[in-house]
Amino acid sequence: MRSERFDLRALYETSRLLSTYLDLQFVLNSLLLTVMSKLLTTRSAVLMRDPVENGYRVAATRNVKTLEEGAVLEVPEIPEDTVLTADHVPEKLLEHGLELAAPIRFGSREIGILAAGRKATGEQYTPFELEFVRSLVHMSSTAVHNSLMVEELQLANRDLDARIQELNTLFDLSQEFNATIDRERLVKLLSFALMGQLLVSRHLFLVRRNRTNEDHAGMFVTASGGLPEQIAPALAEQLCTLEQLVLLDNGSAPSGDMHSVSETASDDTCQGLRDLGLILALPLKHQGAPCGALCLGPKRNGQPYTSADIEFLSALGNLTLVSVQNSFLVEEQIEKKRLEEEMRIARRIQERLLPQETPDIGQYEVAALARPSRFVGGDYYDVVRLKDERLLLAIADVTGKGTPAALLMANLQASLHVVLPMDMTIEQAVGHINRVICGNTDTDRFITFFLAILHLDSGDMEYVNAGHNPPMVVRQNDSIELLDKGGLLLGVMDQIGYEHGTVKLDPGDIAVLFTDGVTEAMGAAGEEYHEDRLEAVLKRVHTRSAADIVDIVHKDIAEFTGNIEELSDDLTMLIIRRIMEPEPPA
Repeated sequence: MRSERFDLRALYETSRLLSTYLDLQFVLNSLLLTVMSKLLTTRSAVLMRDPVENGYRVAATRNVKTLEEGAVLEVPEIPEDTVLTADHVPEKLLEHGLELAAPIRFGSREIGILAAGRKATGEQYTPFELEFVRSLVHMSSTAVHNSLMVEELQLANRDLDARIQELNTLFDLSQEFNATIDRERLVKLLSFALMGQLLVSRHLFLVRRNRTNEDHAGMFVTASGGLPEQIAPALAEQLCTLEQLVLLDNGSAPSGDMHSVSETASDDTCQGLRDLGLILALPLKHQGAPCGALCLGPKRNGQPYTSADIEFLSALGNLTLVSVQNSFLVEEQIEKKRLEEEMRIARRIQERLLPQETPDIGQYEVAALARPSRFVGGDYYDVVRLKDERLLLAIADVTGKGTPAALLMANLQASLHVVLPMDMTIEQAVGHINRVICGNTDTDRFITFFLAILHLDSGDMEYVNAGHNPPMVVRQNDSIELLDKGGLLLGVMDQIGYEHGTVKLDPGDIAVLFTDGVTEAMGAAGEEYHEDRLEAVLKRVHTRSAADIVDIVHKDIAEFTGNIEELSDDLTMLIIRRIMEPEPPA
């Protein structure tokens, strides 16, 4: 009977049979059946070496109910060409009723362990039986090694196929993403990719958008599936500031692959994810800084997330992030062009509110300069020829800059032209305009205003100064008179009165009306142009024509600031000069 069981030819045939198959499970099960039939044992197992786990993973068992395939045992390495029995068998194997152990090796590589239980007869293993096991392991190690290589190659091929599919998916998506700026289509493509590639239906895609036209960043839920429409702002903020991956409850991840990790996130963040049914939060970064997150629920097939999945999600998330950010940039460019066009139209309208040409007024010269600091401004001036040889002069400065100031300036211009035909004094006219401004503006908007009526025949000029920079009258003898009588600026109180002042322009005198953009123009060192410098220039050139004086002052301001194109405030100036009467012939 012994010779029948351990016939060398039978051993050789068994080895040859195993070598013809490349299926690892078939080879291992055949090896176990051979061991059980030849050694008359009722239980056996093969454990394969797992270098990642630094132990042995159960690969195949027969009648060992306490061992589950896939479990890892920490078993010491068995010396080469040794068959251990009884008390020499590692404790971890004895615990499962395995009393024989032999190493499976291929060359210098340790493959695993062949283990068997006690003989059904209760007898000890004989030296002849141990030699049989040693020979069987030697002869079948090649088959096990080849099957293992084939399995690893098949696994590598499957991984390669999966990677190729992922690359094809990313390539197709990149083409789709580059062909559209429609965010609704972008997020649909993301949803389809997640469901088709990973079988994930519950997801959340967050983007922090830095708005260039606002002082704060906004959180945007650009894609979500199977979640409520509103995500708590605090949770969105936490997710968009994550530095590292968060993976909760990943199940039984394969050996050496992704396991649950949550140390990088706060308890509130983890609980917020669980409340939404999400288990993965992948940070998305731009130029190294967190700016969004891709969050996913579990896979529909119950499989855990692998490192390959994370690589795919990282590429997909960043591809989507770039496409979404590009859509924001395109929208901003479109909006910017629209606003610029509206500003150009507004500027043309505002320019038409100012005098298009100065009236012909005989013995007087009038010149003006108006330079808004932006497309539109809040400065205003006017020159209107009235009946009875009178000339209206006005200048104003609205608080603030840009569109709000321009709208208030237009309101002032309309109010002034409404009162022109009315039979009222100059102080009554300013009071009426003040009441209109108070009724049409908020309490934080004001207007400095100067209004004058010049009697052309006599040179007498009545004026009201409502909180404006006092205009200067430069005399022939270089003396300067400031026009400061009037009252509070417009828009402060609706029930206040104004007083008027009078001044006379003699031949050769000039009246200079200006806004604070002239005297407060900033130099390179941060100092202001100031009234003193303006007075010095006016004294030097007051004998020149009104147009020359405006040009000289403008050039002096440009020289002082170093860059007249970048004004800190609107700049407006109006000059009227009474021409010298010619000497009578001798």
